[in-house]
Amino acid sequence: MPDQPSDLGAPPTVEEPWPPPALSTEEAVTDEPEPHRLRGRRRLIVLAVCAAVTVLAAVVITVRLRQSDAPAVEPGVDTWAPYWALDESLPELEARAEQFRELSPFWFAAEGVGSIVVDDNADRAQTDAFMETARRSGTRIVPSIVDAMPSGAMAAMLADPAQRARHVDALARFAEEGSYAGLDIDYEKFAFSDDRSTWDTTRPAWVAFVTALAERLHTDGRTLTVSIPPIYDAGRTSDSGFWVYAYDEIAPVVDRIRVMAYDYSTDAPGPIAPLAWVQEAIDGAVEATGEPSKLVLGVPLYGYNWLVSTVGSCPPGEAPDRTGVTARSAGDLAAERGAEPVYDETTAEWAFTYRLDLTDGTTSCTQTRQVHYVDSRGATARMALADAAGLAGSSFWALGYEDDALWSTLSEPGRATTVTTTG
Repeated sequence: MPDQPSDLGAPPTVEEPWPPPALSTEEAVTDEPEPHRLRGRRRLIVLAVCAAVTVLAAVVITVRLRQSDAPAVEPGVDTWAPYWALDESLPELEARAEQFRELSPFWFAAEGVGSIVVDDNADRAQTDAFMETARRSGTRIVPSIVDAMPSGAMAAMLADPAQRARHVDALARFAEEGSYAGLDIDYEKFAFSDDRSTWDTTRPAWVAFVTALAERLHTDGRTLTVSIPPIYDAGRTSDSGFWVYAYDEIAPVVDRIRVMAYDYSTDAPGPIAPLAWVQEAIDGAVEATGEPSKLVLGVPLYGYNWLVSTVGSCPPGEAPDRTGVTARSAGDLAAERGAEPVYDETTAEWAFTYRLDLTDGTTSCTQTRQVHYVDSRGATARMALADAAGLAGSSFWALGYEDDALWSTLSEPGRATTVTTTG
C-alpha cells in the first residue's frame, strides 16, 4: 500500500516524512514462542508511461459472484481503514457505516509461520472503538493481513507444504477468534522485495496457499479476498505486470481480487493513477481471469507532495523529497500555501505547485514543491471505469482520506452504497 500521508488534517509548516511503523507481538495469534519484530514496509512501483486516454462514461452493471461455499457478497464499494487515519475515520464510521459493504482494518501482519500480530503504532483505544462501532453497525469486517516477514521468507514458507499448512491454520484461527466475515490477504513482498527471478517458483506456491486458505475459510462460512498489484495481460513477460500473483489460477477459488491500481508515480512528480493506466489494469485483470465479477478496483483518495527544486541549504531533516497528502488535506495545504489546484481531465487528478521557505536561523532554503492527488471527482471517474467493465465494485485507499463530496457521490441513485477498509 502507499505511504502514510504526513499532511493529515491542517497542513504543517514543514511537511514531515512518514516514519516506518513497527509491529508488536501484543495480542498476537501465534504458535511461535518469540515472533520476530517487523520493520515498516515501503511500496515502490515504477511503471511504463500511459497510452492515449479514453474516459468512459459511468455504466452501472449489477454482477453477482459465482456460486461457492462462501456466503454471497453483493457488488458495491469497499474501503481499507489504516490505523494512522483513525482520527479522521472514526467520527465518520458511525454515520457512514451503512454505506459500506466491507471494512478492512489495516493493522494486522503475518510475522511468522504461525504468528499474526498487531501493529505497535496502532492506538488500542482507537482500534477498539473502531471495531465496536463496525460490529454494532452490522458491517462485514474483513481485516487485511500484510507480509511482515523478511524479503523472501514468505515465499520460502509457502513453498514448504508443512509450513504452508501451519500458516493457513493460523490465519483461519485468527478469523475464527475474531469472528470476522473473512480475510483480505495483502502479501506484497513477492512484488516489491523479492527478485523477479523467484516468481516462477513463488507462483505455484502462492496458488496452493490461496486455494487451501479459501477452502478453509469457506468451510467456516467466511470469504477470502486478496489485494494484489495489477497485471496488463494474461502473459508472463516484463510487460505483463505482476504475474507472480496468478490472477487466472486464483480467480476460481477466491471471492474477491482487489486490484491495487494506484501508485503509478513514485520516483518523480506525476499522476497517482492516470485513467488510461487504470483502464489497462482493468483490461489485463479481466483478460487474465475472465471473471470481472470477482474483481474490485482499488481507488486512491490520496496523493504525493514532491520536492521539485531547492535554492539554498535546507536545515537538516527538514527537506523531505516526498511526503503524502490526502483528498481531505490537499485543499487545505493549497490554501495555506496560496496555490491554486488545477484539475486534469485526462488523468482525473488535481495538481498544484508552491514554494516553501525553510530556516533554522543558521541555514535557509526555498523549495519548489509539486502536489498531485485524487479526490472524490477523480474517484468517481475510476468507479465509472469499474462499473463499465462489470467489476464487483471499488475499494478505497483509504477511509479517513476522503473529502466530504465522496459521501454524496456514494449516495447517488443507482450507485451501490458499500465501502471496504484495509491499503
